[in-house]
Amino acid sequence: MLSLAATLAVVADAIHSPDSGAEGKVRAACVIDQVMAAARAAKFEQADILETMLAARTHPTRLIPVFDALVARVGSPKVVEIIQQGLASASSQNGGK
Repeated sequence: MLSLAATLAVVADAIHSPDSGAEGKVRAACVIDQVMAAARAAKFEQADILETMLAARTHPTRLIPVFDALVARVGSPKVVEIIQQGLASASSQNGGK
């Protein structure tokens, strides 16, 4: 089972992965955008650093410690809610598949 930080790193990697479909890339970007908005609302001190790392397409394993700090600041329930909303919207647009 992946930690929330590792899950976010995988989601962030999906944005630029050649293995991700166009729809998956859009959904992954939306999840990361929502997570970053929550981080900024929670006054996460490393938000600018994380944003730079994401833009630079930093290797996912290097993102995990920063995402771990983000989850600690924002709170696991909020991060889970954001991920679940991303999955729910994907499921509803795919006919529940």
